[in-house]
Amino acid sequence: MSKLYEPIKIGNIEVKNRLAMSAMDLGFASDGFINERFIDFYIERARGGVGLIVVGGCYPEMAGKVWKSIIGLDKDEFIPGLKKLTDTIHKYDVKVAAQLLHGGRSASSFFTKMQPVSASSIAHVNIKQAPHALTIPEIKRVIEGFVNATVRVKKAGFDAVEIHGGMGYLINQFLTRATNKRKDRYGGSLKNRINFAKEIVIATKKKVGKKFPIIFRLSGDDFIADGLKIDESVEIAKELEKAGVDAFNVSPGWHESRTPIMLMAIPRMSYIFLSEKIKDNVNVPVIGSVRINDLALAEEILDNGQSDIISIGRPLIADPELPKKYKKRQFDDIRRCIACNQGCFDSLLNFKSISCLYNVRAGKEREYKIKKAKKKKKVMVIGGGPAGLEAARVAALRGHEVHLYEKTNVLGGQLRYAYIPPGREEIENVINFLETQIKKLNVKIQLCKKADMATIKELKPDAVIAAVGGTPIVPGIPGVKERNVVVAEDVFDNKVKVGREVVIIGGGTIGCEIALHVAKMGAMKPDVACFLLKNNVIKGDELVELTSRGKRNITILEMKNKIGGRFGISTRWIILKQIKDAGINSITGVNVKEFKNINNINKLKASSNSKDIDEKIRITYEKDKRDNFLLADTVVIAAGYKSNQSLFKGLDGKIDELYKIGDCVSVRTALEAIHEGFEAGLRV
Repeated sequence: MSKLYEPIKIGNIEVKNRLAMSAMDLGFASDGFINERFIDFYIERARGGVGLIVVGGCYPEMAGKVWKSIIGLDKDEFIPGLKKLTDTIHKYDVKVAAQLLHGGRSASSFFTKMQPVSASSIAHVNIKQAPHALTIPEIKRVIEGFVNATVRVKKAGFDAVEIHGGMGYLINQFLTRATNKRKDRYGGSLKNRINFAKEIVIATKKKVGKKFPIIFRLSGDDFIADGLKIDESVEIAKELEKAGVDAFNVSPGWHESRTPIMLMAIPRMSYIFLSEKIKDNVNVPVIGSVRINDLALAEEILDNGQSDIISIGRPLIADPELPKKYKKRQFDDIRRCIACNQGCFDSLLNFKSISCLYNVRAGKEREYKIKKAKKKKKVMVIGGGPAGLEAARVAALRGHEVHLYEKTNVLGGQLRYAYIPPGREEIENVINFLETQIKKLNVKIQLCKKADMATIKELKPDAVIAAVGGTPIVPGIPGVKERNVVVAEDVFDNKVKVGREVVIIGGGTIGCEIALHVAKMGAMKPDVACFLLKNNVIKGDELVELTSRGKRNITILEMKNKIGGRFGISTRWIILKQIKDAGINSITGVNVKEFKNINNINKLKASSNSKDIDEKIRITYEKDKRDNFLLADTVVIAAGYKSNQSLFKGLDGKIDELYKIGDCVSVRTALEAIHEGFEAGLRV
């Protein structure tokens, strides 16, 4: 099977295959120490068949601690816990490295209780805390900290060390002109700016020996003004290879960049060209990463010589058995990461530990083991949305006889609409996985069947799981029943034609997604754009405009003071950027008062056919205590959902074992709904 499962050497060690798990903060550690939960998490991934696991980041000194839950390597007292981790991982023939990450100006005093340090005194755009520019004696001390931390890495049983020199952290701050304004031997020319990184590598090799491998994490392109570009990164890699680096892990950008790096809107493999360029210029293995959620893509990259090893992180949160399943060609059983960030990155930004949208066991491997039920039951699941599908899957895994009822002709519930807008297509993977699994588990599925008390009496279930979802909110605005006022679901389902002038009522998640969906109607396809650009038919700026939007004029009216409020932290900014790029207008802080159908009287007299009538909807809305007006061909109601509680209210007291989950209890995110479904399936 291609090169994916071939061994490869990094320095003196041999890795059994070409799959590495990237370092990531899990939010599990406390005060620098790891714990059983941390070890349980990595046991699952080691069992799953990955060849190399990189643990971290780990701070080499307290001044470099970039987040509350990252691992400590500045003291010997951290060694015993890490040795327990490495010993456990090694049982599965998996190599393990520790990543050393010094945040520099990215390390806030909120966590370190000290002023951040950097190459120069230039504050991080988000932290806004001027760092102390390291003096040459202080630089020597920081280098010594990296060396001492690597000694601890070796003592703790790790097979290699990864030195993080990318993504805007301290070493990267020395490498790039954007943050390095020094006039001494560590600043100015690229040759000088490399010195800090090179001296860390040389000093480390001298201390721990040439046979202990060093992987260097490098940003191929910083994606910031005055940041590193790929040609400079190539020169850095060449110099660091001479200094003793045994492999390069190439990733794109900085966290503070305005170019998206970790989102589903990014096409798969977008940044692999960076690792390819490094690979073409060095003689040691190169690791490629970011937006490789399918191992078929990993095979393609390896076969085409664009990288030697593939690094995946979030895909192994979603499915720790991904390498084994792919090797056995169990493709239908793979949970493909959708890069939604809801359970992982967004959780960390909210000071929570990681989870996963649809791998509920991630981070709870010990507590959430699925065991066979002591007594087999007949379980009725009402509703085929994400909560109901997951409940059915888990209940069936536990040996129950499961019957699932869905009133529509398809499964997926409201999640079906989430993957329709541009850049959200990955979400369909969730429905595909859950639907495939319940079919393989012989769940008895009845579509187009609305369950009621008569249905329940006929089936005679031992337990009922009510997951009937929610229904669209249609506000009681005068004129809301006018012909060209429609709900978002009807637009997604192509049940209505959408005019040229469109007003969307509601700027939450649904409002933004329907706006982007409508904006893309009639836009140029990417393959057409590439053809026209290649043949000099069209210029780049015009091409971007034509692929970003069609010809509709769209306005969002939102009662709150901002739109997109329910998107996750890491996603909202890119959604707003897409809305801006699509030319979508938004007016916030409004109160919509009326919709009124305005007919062209002359056409009305000339024709008795209502289809020929030139109709407009006049929208009256109040803003800043003044009435304003808009004209639209189509008004789309996207005011969110309300709980559908009518069924289970009638079930209370009539079913001995009743579980209520998902939107029918209160409006949920997909993550919350799926997690509730898992827990219900585990309890029944």
